[in-house]
Amino acid sequence: MGSTIPTIRFRGGRKEEGFELNIMVSKWLFAGFAALVVAAMSLGYAVLPAQSQDDRGRKAIAPGQNYSEAIEAGDFVFLSGKIAAVRGRIIPGGIQAETKMVMDNLQAALAKSGLTMDDVVKATVFLGDLEDFSAMNEVYRSYYTGDPPARSTIQSGVVLNAGIEIDLIAYRGGQ
Repeated sequence: MGSTIPTIRFRGGRKEEGFELNIMVSKWLFAGFAALVVAAMSLGYAVLPAQSQDDRGRKAIAPGQNYSEAIEAGDFVFLSGKIAAVRGRIIPGGIQAETKMVMDNLQAALAKSGLTMDDVVKATVFLGDLEDFSAMNEVYRSYYTGDPPARSTIQSGVVLNAGIEIDLIAYRGGQ
């Protein structure tokens, strides 16, 4: 009994022209590819924690007119960037004072979702001047009792000419 090779044919064209494309695939390669597609599609459901599979809605925390302070999506909480401003003006005192106020505000925002700084898994720091990195880092590190989260630091033109803006992603985990 001979092995047959499935063939996929595409035909098309105008009356004067035409083309034909033959793709020949072994049944084992085809079966393997199909299994890979099914596994990839189901992986999106398998990697989510069990309590999140039924609750995939998102919830805004302190929604404003243009953005929300945070969005809870499953077991993750995404916090909008914070700057050290009071009534539209950046506080005086330099990068360490700004960093302290930003971190305090982020800590308060996390608390609204029942989380702490140790639940943070990713931070993005936007610095107006990379020369401020060491001074910012001294204050930033003091807010974490365990391992600090993954972090990216980018030099950027921060809104209102602030020296720093930080946004966070926290993970609820087994809570």
